Amino acid sequence: MKKNILGVSQLLKGKCYFTSYDYTKVFSLIRENDLIYIDPPYQGVCTSRDTRYSSQIDFDDFILEIDALNQKRAQFIISYDGTRGAQQVGKSLPEQLGLSKIQLDAGRSSQSTLLGKNERTVESLYLSSALSDLFSESDIYEKSTKKHEQLALSY
Repeated sequence: MKKNILGVSQLLKGKCYFTSYDYTKVFSLIRENDLIYIDPPYQGVCTSRDTRYSSQIDFDDFILEIDALNQKRAQFIISYDGTRGAQQVGKSLPEQLGLSKIQLDAGRSSQSTLLGKNERTVESLYLSSALSDLFSESDIYEKSTKKHEQLALSY
């Protein structure tokens, strides 16, 4: 693990910036050619009695902020909703935002395992149109022939 962490650190050194700012402040700082990864608190698990997560953000306010990023032609990736077994977890982002949605198999659900179930988690990853315009559809959606093998994004 240490080797992997140090390797990633070397790759990212001088190329990225991590913050714990409110997302609206981060969005206001976005410059041309920046790439932002957005991983807001999961919907449905952010309650006042569960202190493991930050409070849930307001869905409508978040959509307005994402629309503003689109107007700036910002390049961003959002990890937001998904499924656990047959259950939808969280509300999908609206199609009118023009985002490309990719479903990622995240493996066996630890939440379901704790409840004695065997379910898979599939997470949704959304790419802004400014980012997905940089790739051909075949780059983004490289098909896999193996069960549960991830799709690859090649650049």
